[in-house]
Amino acid sequence: DMKERVPSKDKLNVDFVNDKLGHVMESVRLIRKQMKEEGISIPLIGFSAAPWTLLFYMVGGSSKKKQHIGMEWLHSHPEASRELLDSLTTIVIEYMAQQVENGAHMLQLFEAMGMMIEQPEFNEFAMPCLKKIADELKGRYPDVPLMVFSRGASFANEELSKLGYDVVTIDGSVDRSTARDVVGGRTGLQ
Repeated sequence: DMKERVPSKDKLNVDFVNDKLGHVMESVRLIRKQMKEEGISIPLIGFSAAPWTLLFYMVGGSSKKKQHIGMEWLHSHPEASRELLDSLTTIVIEYMAQQVENGAHMLQLFEAMGMMIEQPEFNEFAMPCLKKIADELKGRYPDVPLMVFSRGASFANEELSKLGYDVVTIDGSVDRSTARDVVGGRTGLQ
């Protein structure tokens, strides 16, 4: 069923993103135009949900109901999960790249459902996607600040700080007195 609903990798490109999400790119251009007209010179932040978060919602998970369904899907369909996460990673990369091409000054990647995945599965399934996104976007846009936020998965902050992101955003569960020690001087904190 997934192969019928998710386009093949060769179709997940700039054209796909602009066809499905062109309204976002138009919004970025309009916001930048308005900012210029009004003399506003603050950064415009582009953003995207991260692949695990997208998969979680695609398979029927919810932050209020069916919280278990994402983990169950990973365990029941590990290969299909990897394939879907790989496709979503490609889409996220192109989506965020197009936001930069259309005027975003910096990018924020949200793993908003980080609390819905256990640490071993996060490391196995989510972390490789986050690394690939950072590698690709920093390769294309080395001067565009890249931020990452893994809500509810603060156990990942140290590793995230090693992936090439400029900023690791921390959530309310992180002890502020030790946050800097965890990421060292590798990245900024927000």
